[in-house]
Amino acid sequence: MLFYLCASSGERPKTDPRLLAACVDYCFERPFPAELPSCPDGVMLLGGDLCADRTGEICEECRKRGFKAVLAGFGTASGVEVFRFCDGLLRRGLTPILTENAWRTGCGAELLISAAVSGGELRSRLSEAKTHCSDLCLDMERLRHSFPIPCPDGEGTPVGESSLQAMLRQGAEVHFSEELVCKAFTAEEHGKASFILFDDRETLVRKAKLAAEMGVGRCFLLYPEWSVKEAASVLLA
Repeated sequence: MLFYLCASSGERPKTDPRLLAACVDYCFERPFPAELPSCPDGVMLLGGDLCADRTGEICEECRKRGFKAVLAGFGTASGVEVFRFCDGLLRRGLTPILTENAWRTGCGAELLISAAVSGGELRSRLSEAKTHCSDLCLDMERLRHSFPIPCPDGEGTPVGESSLQAMLRQGAEVHFSEELVCKAFTAEEHGKASFILFDDRETLVRKAKLAAEMGVGRCFLLYPEWSVKEAASVLLA
């Protein structure tokens, strides 16, 4: 399995050479940066609404910088644009990777799935996704959310790192969820009971092992959401 650290060229830290680059300097709606270092075997990460008209320009930039794949689909993406975009990349030898929002059956792209699940089972989620697309990638989105008790709509709110650490220092009884592959505890926030789910280096490694076991080909970790030390830990597991 290939591991990518997602960061801009300007903030990318020095890291283990086995941790490849996913460069976030690109957006469909802006001109591409004029001068950036090469990233052999890296991935271009494209923000904004998917636009197949820029496929030729994208492929030329990938050729110059050594990118082997393009990750997109974070904005709007019509079916017609998706198929044009993927066809343009595949014909030029590049691998398209799309988010669940953009991916379509038969488009030829790998499918990116978030590892941050707050219900059900991560294994089942990956297994279900495999029935639609055999080439899965995992977005190691860091889970750090609070859910009210009860929580009928299943919607949580993000918890900042400092708030999480403050709750842990108060003696929270943390347990590991085998189903979600994350850590959890109950806490009181503003006088009301909450259920906190969060990821750390241990859960990151466990998720990576599960992904490898299920044949996931690529994992993406966002910097500085994940530190270099945490990202590199998946390589040593």
